[in-house]
Amino acid sequence: MYTRRANFYQPAEPRWHGASEFGLSGPSPSRAMMAWLSDPDSLTARLRCKSGNRFSVQILKQAWALPHVTERRLLGMANREWALVREVLLCGAGEPWVFARSVMPARSLQGDLTRLRKLDRQPLGHLLFNYPLMQRSPYQFCRMAADALRPEVVADRGANLWGRRSRFDLAGRSIMVSEIFLPTFQP
Repeated sequence: MYTRRANFYQPAEPRWHGASEFGLSGPSPSRAMMAWLSDPDSLTARLRCKSGNRFSVQILKQAWALPHVTERRLLGMANREWALVREVLLCGAGEPWVFARSVMPARSLQGDLTRLRKLDRQPLGHLLFNYPLMQRSPYQFCRMAADALRPEVVADRGANLWGRRSRFDLAGRSIMVSEIFLPTFQP
């Protein structure tokens, strides 16, 4: 289930919930998974540690696109405002553990943040958590079916996946990052 925008295939948008309403209807994540979902520190650093420093980033797509409606709302974007949308796999020990989607409005990629346009295989999380005075919004969480992601991302099409997203504010410029834990990841 994909939508086509500007030569960019986007996965269907999951339903995001605030912490107070997450898990009220339907199953809840395990305690171990919830510890990963709610951890306020850098997911990149934590995955690097868990993988014994065998961490890598695999770029799936990076292109200018119109973000999903709720992504635009979270970032305070206008309906027709474009953003650089980056989709990657965060891999540990050679296995894809997390599908990450970053939405960076064009207006946010000015000044010292221009470098985010050319991250290549660098993890975005490392740069965000080292940015002076970075602030992060409270998490939103989701439970989604694996078939909402591209088949090359998740082989087990029947799996249910847990994810989180938040907005990073960097000196008045906002970036949204969503992270979906894949079945190959074991908390």
